[in-house]
Amino acid sequence: MRKITFLLLLVIASSCEHKSEPYSMYGLLIEEFVQSSEMLKTQIAENLANEKLTNNQLAHSYDSLTSEYLKYLDNIYSELINNPKIEQPSNYDGEFSKKEYINEFFFDGEKYNQQGTEFISKLEKYRTEILKLITDKNLAERVNTVLNTDYVLNREGKKFAYLNYMYKDLPLISVLAHMKNREKTIIEFENDFLKNRLLNE
Repeated sequence: MRKITFLLLLVIASSCEHKSEPYSMYGLLIEEFVQSSEMLKTQIAENLANEKLTNNQLAHSYDSLTSEYLKYLDNIYSELINNPKIEQPSNYDGEFSKKEYINEFFFDGEKYNQQGTEFISKLEKYRTEILKLITDKNLAERVNTVLNTDYVLNREGKKFAYLNYMYKDLPLISVLAHMKNREKTIIEFENDFLKNRLLNE
């Protein structure tokens, strides 16, 4: 958590001090999120292999739901980052800084297109299904807060559809970073769920 906070501060500092490369730090954030996710996946595998959870249907159902959703999220990430127009994948201030890719991928004007509608539907279905398995009140509240796809109110009290608030008119690289952070958070939730199951077995 400290590393991620530090990197977020570096993103701001980099944007202020290096005007020619304001998006380059997002690449470091993505790497940090991926590394954290891989470490958490190792912990999850160890927990699932624990004899207390070997035959625990709730634990394996949760893991199956998470694996399925993360596979979908990874496919969306791959579609975005492998856009044929992106010729220099390491140049975050080139094609990665453009907002057109996100707007065209998820929206039709101000409304969701088919891809955007599916994106919201998949996240909402995942959130609903794992909440049926979670008995810990604190974890349930965290999942409800972080994975909620309801309308969002900005500081002025104006209401926005979830994706319009989170992704619309944002550069591609920032959305990619958000997706990897969302993946890490979802894996953290599963790890916490399994820890709770181990304590209760």
